[in-house]
Amino acid sequence: MQIDPRLSEIDDCLYRVAVRVLIVHDDKILLVQEFPQMWWAFPGGGVDYGENIESTLAREVEEELGVSAKEVSSDFKLAFYEFGGVVEGVPRLNLFFKASIPVPLLRKTDEIAKWEWFTKDEFLKLDIIPFYDKATLIPVIFG
Repeated sequence: MQIDPRLSEIDDCLYRVAVRVLIVHDDKILLVQEFPQMWWAFPGGGVDYGENIESTLAREVEEELGVSAKEVSSDFKLAFYEFGGVVEGVPRLNLFFKASIPVPLLRKTDEIAKWEWFTKDEFLKLDIIPFYDKATLIPVIFG
């Protein structure tokens, strides 16, 4: 794919689109700690070329949480979005979708250091990368 070189002259013209998954169980949100940065984040990741939202969400859950794509359930309605979080110099557009998975199927994978469940109060105290407006996210997550 040929990218117009003029785009590099505009600092904020390109975004890396990522799908983030909101998984809530027993009034707790599931977050992952990613290698090598060791920050807390929502499960998910970038949309690869040629991929759609549904396949990205399923792939990321499988890669990070060890749950087979066929076990992931979502209505794929956009729950929240956030422009402008910059990670390693790349602006992000994060698209958030609610999903459910069979919790007993969660497995440790090589993609993340660990996963953990957080209450609303615990979530509010966490440093999450990229930065999100937690006050806006709370009603989306814990409704």
